[in-house]
Amino acid sequence: MKKHLEFKDGSSQKFWEISVDGNNHTVTYGKIGTQGTQKTKTFDSEEAALKDANKLIASKEKKGYKAVSAPSRPVKTYSLNDKVNPEYAYKFISYEYEDDPEILELLNSFIKQENSDEVEEIIIGMWEEGYDKSSKHILDFLVEHKDRFSNVKHFYIGDIESEENEISWIQQSDFEDFLKAYSHIETLRIKGGNGLTMGNFDLPNLKLLTIQSGGLDDELIQNIANSKNSLTSLEYLEIWFGTSDYGATVTKETVQKLLADKPFPSLQHLGLMNSEIQDDIVLALENHEILDRIKVLDISMGVLKKEGGESLLRNEKLDQLDRLNCDFHYMTEEQTDSLRKRFGSKGSFEYSDYYEDAIEDEWYYVEVGE
Repeated sequence: MKKHLEFKDGSSQKFWEISVDGNNHTVTYGKIGTQGTQKTKTFDSEEAALKDANKLIASKEKKGYKAVSAPSRPVKTYSLNDKVNPEYAYKFISYEYEDDPEILELLNSFIKQENSDEVEEIIIGMWEEGYDKSSKHILDFLVEHKDRFSNVKHFYIGDIESEENEISWIQQSDFEDFLKAYSHIETLRIKGGNGLTMGNFDLPNLKLLTIQSGGLDDELIQNIANSKNSLTSLEYLEIWFGTSDYGATVTKETVQKLLADKPFPSLQHLGLMNSEIQDDIVLALENHEILDRIKVLDISMGVLKKEGGESLLRNEKLDQLDRLNCDFHYMTEEQTDSLRKRFGSKGSFEYSDYYEDAIEDEWYYVEVGE
């Protein structure tokens, strides 16, 4: 087993990696872009090494570390006429301050710089009026100038903090032409669900896909379901469905379609999260064949209640997982105790922040809406 996590918060950009080999595990950590510090620990058995590794992973994830399929580069925010170093990932941000360049001006300056065509990772942060203006102009620019971005393997469209623009206010757009132009990419992160569609796509090299949203339209999940046969290399899938208060319309039938016909043969991590229909998602996964293949299942952040808890307790295939994350849930205390005893350090079952009020008033909410 091997897991690579990264933490990025302002100037803090750190990585943490653990690998288990027999009855040893080795942890490597440090600043992104460095070799880091390495420590190896020996246990009495491989089972004990794996158990401790999962415990450490859970601790890091609770601190905000996120799993990535491949180590990313240190991030540099681009300014007009900056020299370009391909060893960096470049982030583009445009606020609404006086004389602040718009994001297309920054991108146009970037592609004129020497070595810009060798950069492998591009991050699009806040763009001007991003709460009202969609990402279409950015995607159109990237498509028009795809020759200058031909080496980019990793895209993050919408790396925006809540202080800049709430997740449910981010205006995305149709990614179909963008995905046709960049069919070679290996990772794609998208934040924000307003107006987000992907059309039909063919992404055989894609290893990581994350879509974080306060409210996804059913059409987007239909898009992924219709094109899932192309995702033969996908190792990490994470989708935040959101709440109907902010536009979520995903149905259990579409989730079933997404999971039908033995999809994603290389998948290791499956996250179907932050949903009002979390019980339906859990029921769709009950003794599903995909659990024979994945190592991590994340069904956290949603309205997971008693019916979902009963399904989890019945679901024998969950025992094969390395990790099960059910944090922010509304299951009964008895169910939660039973699950904690069953999964030990392999599972995480923290209650929703609104648990007591929700149970008393029968009022339930996902973790991330607005």
